[in-house]
Amino acid sequence: MVTTSPNLSVRQGSVQAGISKRSYHDAMNILHLKPYHPSLIVNLNEDDFDRRSKFCEMWLEKFNNDPNLIDHIFWSDEAKFNRNGVVNGHNCTYWSSENPHIKFEVPNTKQGVMVWCGLTSSGLLGPYFFKETVTGPVYKQMLIDYAWPYLKHKRLYFQHDGAGPHYAIVVRDWLDEKFPGRWIGRRGSFDWPARPPDLTPCDFFLWGYLKDIVFREPFATIAQLQNKIEQACAHVTYKMCEEACHSVAHRLRDCLDNEGQFLSY
Repeated sequence: MVTTSPNLSVRQGSVQAGISKRSYHDAMNILHLKPYHPSLIVNLNEDDFDRRSKFCEMWLEKFNNDPNLIDHIFWSDEAKFNRNGVVNGHNCTYWSSENPHIKFEVPNTKQGVMVWCGLTSSGLLGPYFFKETVTGPVYKQMLIDYAWPYLKHKRLYFQHDGAGPHYAIVVRDWLDEKFPGRWIGRRGSFDWPARPPDLTPCDFFLWGYLKDIVFREPFATIAQLQNKIEQACAHVTYKMCEEACHSVAHRLRDCLDNEGQFLSY
């Protein structure tokens, strides 16, 4: 059964076999089979590989010249949480004696509650919940009201991706003023290559960690969802942030070694 349908979950397999989930899991252990969760990846265009490689090469050189630089980057991002569920690699299972390194390609679209967070190696800022559609002016106002009071006394590099609101002229002008020569993004002081979620701590660490906690138990309302997100953020420790940020250099090196290919989370 596992040979013909290796992507059955424990629940699905136990139902088909007519045994308990515990017995099914024990049987997989006896057969030396392990559950591997495929990575969810976005599509990369042909030109993306070269841009990603050049980005990795540049920042690896910067980190080599200044090993403390990694501790002075503020990584930020938004994610959408859906109260009815979320695309999550842990919802997919592939049983095998060895890791098959399978990946599912998914489009760059999600649905749900928009949440913003930022982090450095010293901790997490957030969550911030957008109450309206995120446009350039809305995003800029969030930066002014919520992020800047935390960032203004710290000499940090600011990073965000190339999402539409981030690219708005009002946002770029504000970042040029507040972070002169020190912001990473589309048309920023340092250009950010398209679609590289495998290279940012928010994507390869934070969102997956939060969503695993938030969707562990069911909930009914947006208010409950927001409360669960806040509770999950409270569990993010300094050590987690430090390890995630410090792993960026290793991921840049792996990306460069793989000629800009997408890395597993």
